[in-house]
Amino acid sequence: MEEKTNRSKKICFALLVHNKRSVVLDLLDNIRGYCPNSSVILYNGGNDSSLCDHLGVPVCPTSRKLYYGITGIYLLETMRWLEDMNYDYDYLINMDSDALFVREGYESFITQQMNDKDYMGVDTKLSHEDSFIGNQVREEYDLWKPLFGEKPLYESFNVGQVFSRRLVRRFLKSKQYDELKTRLKKTGAFGIDEVAYVTMTERYGFELNAYPASTGSSIRYRPYFALDETIGLLNGNEKGYLLHPVPRDMKDETRVFVQNNLKQLIQSNAEAQERFLDTYLGDMPFFIRRQKSTGNTVEWLTASLGQGISYWKSVKSRGKINMYGPHTFGSERVEAFTALETRIGNIEMICRIGKELIHYWRDEDSSEWFESPAFAEGVRGTPAFIESSYGNFEVVAPLKDGGLGHWWRNNDQGLTWSGPDTFGNDVYEEVMLIENNLKQLTVVVKTDDEYRFFVRDDGHSWEWLGPY
Repeated sequence: MEEKTNRSKKICFALLVHNKRSVVLDLLDNIRGYCPNSSVILYNGGNDSSLCDHLGVPVCPTSRKLYYGITGIYLLETMRWLEDMNYDYDYLINMDSDALFVREGYESFITQQMNDKDYMGVDTKLSHEDSFIGNQVREEYDLWKPLFGEKPLYESFNVGQVFSRRLVRRFLKSKQYDELKTRLKKTGAFGIDEVAYVTMTERYGFELNAYPASTGSSIRYRPYFALDETIGLLNGNEKGYLLHPVPRDMKDETRVFVQNNLKQLIQSNAEAQERFLDTYLGDMPFFIRRQKSTGNTVEWLTASLGQGISYWKSVKSRGKINMYGPHTFGSERVEAFTALETRIGNIEMICRIGKELIHYWRDEDSSEWFESPAFAEGVRGTPAFIESSYGNFEVVAPLKDGGLGHWWRNNDQGLTWSGPDTFGNDVYEEVMLIENNLKQLTVVVKTDDEYRFFVRDDGHSWEWLGPY
């Protein structure tokens, strides 16, 4: 048995991706933010051979088109590739691109749980006779009998399976390695990766372990996590770190909420900022990935050391990151801000200067920034800003006397701001504004370490309901 040392354990996430480069980038940002000491490798199982190009992450050279539910070969090929190049890791964790972390702590959780273990999976158990994936394998009895024998099968949910380096090497050095590889290529059993690896682990004589229910309960096959359930998880389960599944849709309510949470963490937390920036650019750094981003360019907005806002552009070229800027604009001291890219491709931002809200926008042709007059007063904290499906700009901000204010701008008629509609009673500092999957404006606030949300009754009373 390999000697265990006291050095910090290294986690490597093996990420199987199929399509939607924006979703892949979103997950890479998510892992960097919440698991900053871990590494990531990619396996491209989709039709687009260029999907993973120039992301700055190693890509398995044997990547190829895999079919939904029959992807087991990817993990064995990934194990082989990592070993061939002597990749440095202690634990290999299987991931999929429809997963997202919702808080910090997963790295510590894995290190503690795996201290005396070689395998752990979600809902690891004997495969019962009524198990769909187990029966898929049983229908291929003749194919799998030489490996599995007559003993019972085991199963474990695919996402989140953890393998120690010692166990990985056991897979690779086994006399049955070639047989396993051949069968994983031949199989048509849906979900084979949820049976083959855990069953072979048991056959090799390793102990099987399941995630504690508090952590494993947020990792499942279906249904997708809705926003209200995600908020309930954050409020009620401090051991829920990883969320699966989340739709591979950049406008999905849960994905937008998780992304906004990460951006707020980066703006307010110096340690989180260091995970994304090598140099100090200014206060409250806010990052923007363009909707059509290839991953090579990130734009940053920061509050200047003196007054105003600074705009930066980070461009990755030939493995080197070049930072361009700053372009500084505005003459007032900015105390809080947020920003977005509009549908037409402009970057626009809402700044709180004192107790007022100011709107800035960038002309993409001239690269100049323009300021609009203050449209809101009596505010505090950090505003939230979206472009809704109605085509309006929508802004929500905490009010200095308590509660929340909502302002909006009709971008089709006059470009004038209206509002505020006021709602809520508590004193808030941070707020998130999301359009939920029913196209209703939704505001998420945090008070006393708990999240609450309001929903506007769009299309009916137009009143703000909540908090929930």
